[in-house]
Amino acid sequence: MADGRLLTITEVGEATGLQSSALRYYEREGLIKPAGRASGRRFYDEPVLQRLAVVSLLQEVGFTISEISELFNRRGKRRRWRSLAESKLGEIDTHLERVGAARELLTAALKCGCSSLETCDLVATRRGSHRKVTQTLTLRMGPPSA
Repeated sequence: MADGRLLTITEVGEATGLQSSALRYYEREGLIKPAGRASGRRFYDEPVLQRLAVVSLLQEVGFTISEISELFNRRGKRRRWRSLAESKLGEIDTHLERVGAARELLTAALKCGCSSLETCDLVATRRGSHRKVTQTLTLRMGPPSA
C-alpha cells in the first residue's frame, strides 16, 4: 500500500482489524479524518494507518478515547503528552500496588489453615476494612463478570 492511493473504509478496516463502525466513531471523536468522500463513501490517506496504530498503542496502555482526542487536537501536544503519560504511569503504579496487596492477602488466606473463613483470624483482623477495599477494587477493575 505504499503507492499513495486512497483507501476505502473497508480497506482501512482490513489493514487494522477495526470494524467500520469503530472507524466512524474515531472520526466523530476527531481521531481520524477522511481525505475525502465520493458517492457517499469515505476515503483515507495511507498515514491514517499510522495514526490508528498510535491510537491502538495508547488504548493498550490505558488512555481513553477522550484523552487520545485531547492529545491529537490540542496545542502544546508534546507538553500535554508528557503530562498525560506521567499521570497514566501514576494510575498504573497505584493499580499495581492494589493488585500486589490483593495477591498478598489471597496468598496469606490460602496459607492460613483455618477450617473456614468464618472462623479465620486473618478475616477477623481485617473486619470493617473490607467495604473500602471491595469498593476500590470494584471501581478500578469493574464489576465481576457473570
